[in-house]
Amino acid sequence: MKYFIMDESLNEKIIGSDFPQVHKFIKGYDEDASNALFSLYKYKTTFPDYTPNLDGVKLAGYAKLTDFISNGFSNRLRIMSPRAKAVLGQYNLCSHRFYPLGLYKRKIRHDYFLFHIVSDYSDFVDYERTSFQEYDLISGYKSESFFVHSKKEFWEKRDAIEAEKGISWGIWGDKIVMSKGFDHELDFFVISILDGNTYVSERLKNAIETAGLTGWEFTPATNLIVED
Repeated sequence: MKYFIMDESLNEKIIGSDFPQVHKFIKGYDEDASNALFSLYKYKTTFPDYTPNLDGVKLAGYAKLTDFISNGFSNRLRIMSPRAKAVLGQYNLCSHRFYPLGLYKRKIRHDYFLFHIVSDYSDFVDYERTSFQEYDLISGYKSESFFVHSKKEFWEKRDAIEAEKGISWGIWGDKIVMSKGFDHELDFFVISILDGNTYVSERLKNAIETAGLTGWEFTPATNLIVED
């Protein structure tokens, strides 16, 4: 299956001139409540046993309503319209939950959803065939490609680089090869730890574009190899 990297749109004609489109709450929303949006941050590998109170978040002043709304909270938490939820719900997604969310534009409430994902497919990476690069988040520097032989060696090298050069340094996947044990029918997933991209299958990309959903853009995932 062919995959694409999903990115949030920066096109001002589509999203307006504020990015991210959401980064604040409406007046009176208790950000510190035990069931508020921020309570979801600790759920990286599981989901809460409660429905979070997400009523509500505020669209930035110069942002436009789109089907997919960029936010400044977390890339594991995506905001989307009912139309977008209906399309994604027809496909094979990584482990996820949808929660009702109130999105306010100039005090008018719009019914949206928060898409909370738990996605880590790093155990399905073929480490011996995947190439890596050292990188520095501050300068943007990337080294020549190199190889490791296991996930254990990946972590050891990552920890050693951070200890030597600082917390802004790490290891990123360059050309990533997924093993035969990977679910080839997945339409939406994040590999995690060695790669920050969100991957969407060609069939889901086509469905999103055919439905005219706005807010996401796609580029071919030339860095990802998923073997049959």
